[in-house]
Amino acid sequence: MFTLPPVVSKWQVEDLEKRLGEISLDLELSKTRVEYRGRTAYFTHGGVEYEVHLDTLPPAEGCEIYALIGGKWVELSISGDRFYKLCLFNRGWAPTLMIDGITMHSVLENPLNIARKKARGAWGRVFECCTGLGYTAIEAAKRGARQVVTVEIDINVLTLARYNPHSRELWSPKIDVVLGDCLAHARASRDQKFSYIVHDPPRLSHATQRLYSEALYREFYRILKRGGGLFHYVSLTGTKYRGLNPTRGVVERLKRAGFTIEERGEWGVYARK
Repeated sequence: MFTLPPVVSKWQVEDLEKRLGEISLDLELSKTRVEYRGRTAYFTHGGVEYEVHLDTLPPAEGCEIYALIGGKWVELSISGDRFYKLCLFNRGWAPTLMIDGITMHSVLENPLNIARKKARGAWGRVFECCTGLGYTAIEAAKRGARQVVTVEIDINVLTLARYNPHSRELWSPKIDVVLGDCLAHARASRDQKFSYIVHDPPRLSHATQRLYSEALYREFYRILKRGGGLFHYVSLTGTKYRGLNPTRGVVERLKRAGFTIEERGEWGVYARK
């Protein structure tokens, strides 16, 4: 069983530097009692006792998030072919995932608020394409979905989700997290039917074209129950200056796949079978 270590952003670092008696060590989800002796803070988190010297705290600046692992504060980021990191833009919000400097959630409001909009019609069995940090899958389960099957192709994203306090409910009994390709998994779901589908792809690019393809939409239509709903997130990043209209293309392909368009919302398209 994975035990989440203490996780802080600049706001919790500031609280420790101020020697406050209660500090959040899970990004404001709860408070932990802290005692100070000289320049050392003592607390118990997740059943583990910690001693933290205040001079070793990470910097109280920027959007970065840090976890206390092996006695050291480690930035929650992964560097490889691409660069991934968790960032926090307001105290009390859930973190945002950034990939190669591009935010995967809006920085204008709490990502959890947007997740609620995406999952607003969730019921029965839910299929989600592109798990990310799991906020939408968690929200769908909270809204009463009997089961959520969520598919994520990038192991680095799920690794960071493991260390994100706001993602901890992603590994609940009601949610099945699948590492793999969304189109392949949908095609393999020959005898499964879902009541609601959430499609939450990154913004449209050459690398993500298949996540906006009619072939995928036809698989969504096939695995969706009659009367079931679909929410398709559409990022409008860059559309104002590049003259792009990805929503129009999404709507046209969804219609060709058989869907009836019910609403073009601020964050995407709602459709029904």
